[in-house]
Amino acid sequence: MLRRIAEPAKGSDVFSMQISVKLAALFAFVFAVVCLWFAVDAFKSLADVPAQTPGAADFVWFWGFLAGVGLVLGVVSWTIADRQTQDKDD
Repeated sequence: MLRRIAEPAKGSDVFSMQISVKLAALFAFVFAVVCLWFAVDAFKSLADVPAQTPGAADFVWFWGFLAGVGLVLGVVSWTIADRQTQDKDD
């Protein structure tokens, strides 16, 4: 038995938006820069944090990890967009 996918009722306030792949890549790069800024700021303030704070270094690595994820996603998205553009040109 097949199930039908529920569609929104007519007149409902459902909002959907599509963005381009390059715009998504730019958002990922901005996200990576913001995360990297937090990581650098936290790294510079490690000297001010007392040694009793065990999570301070983990905080730095967390933001660095998020910056790396944003950078990788941005590069992958940008590469996909370039390949789609090249395929259309050929």
